[in-house]
Amino acid sequence: MAIRYYAKGEHPTGWIGFRVTVMVAQKYHQAYFKTSGDHIRYQDDRCPQFKMQRLRAEIKEAEWLAESALSQYRRFVSENHPTTHPLRQTGVHGLTCDFRRDRRGKWQAGFAVNIPDRASDADNGRSVRFYTFRTRRYSETWEYCVNLWAELNDVLDEDRRRVLLNPPPAERFKELRRHLNEAGEDIPVEALGAVFREQREAILASKSNIQPASPISSSPEVSERLAGEMAAWFEAARSNA
Repeated sequence: MAIRYYAKGEHPTGWIGFRVTVMVAQKYHQAYFKTSGDHIRYQDDRCPQFKMQRLRAEIKEAEWLAESALSQYRRFVSENHPTTHPLRQTGVHGLTCDFRRDRRGKWQAGFAVNIPDRASDADNGRSVRFYTFRTRRYSETWEYCVNLWAELNDVLDEDRRRVLLNPPPAERFKELRRHLNEAGEDIPVEALGAVFREQREAILASKSNIQPASPISSSPEVSERLAGEMAAWFEAARSNA
C-alpha cells in the first residue's frame, strides 16, 4: 500500500498521521506526515491542517509512483529481463530469440513476443506470439516483431526506432541452437537456413555487381611501345651507374 493513515492507537509507537511508501528504481522510499498536535483539532478534513497533511502525502505518493513507473518503463525498453538466458536476449523485456516446432513438427527459428496480461484475453488467451523467418527475411521479421512489441506495450516512438536499429546478430541463433542441443534438444542445422537466407542473398547480390577487370591489351603497337620505354629506362640506368 503506497499511502496509509494511522489513527490513534494503530501505530506501535503511538504516532498518528500518514505514511507513504513506494519502491523507486529498486529502492525503498518512505515519508511521514504527522497529523497530531495542538494545532490539529480533528482527524479528518474538517481541520485545515489535517487536510493539508493528507494532500501533501497524496502529492508525494503521486510523485514517487510517477518516478517508479518511469523507472520500470526505462528498464523494460532498454534492458533484458533478468531471467532471460543470454543467448535469447534482444536488449529489451518481452522480445526474445527462440526455436520452436511448427505445426508440421519442424524446428523453426524466430522471435517470440510476450503478450501483456491486459491484451492476452483479446488474443485468445495466448501469452506469446512466435514469428519465424520462413516467410519473412531476418530484418523483416525483426521489424515486424519490434513494431508489434511496441504497440502491445505502449512503447514511445523514439524507443521503438532505437530498438529497430539494434537487432540481435543472426549468429545468435547458431549459438542458441548449440546450447539447446547440448541441453537435450535435436534441432537440425537445416533450421538455421532461413536465419541466414538474407545474408546469402546479400552476398550473391554483391558478387553479381562486381565488374570483371579489363584485360591488359596485348596489341603489337602497345607491346612495341612498352619495349622501347623499358629499353630506354635500362640504358639510362646503366649510363648513370
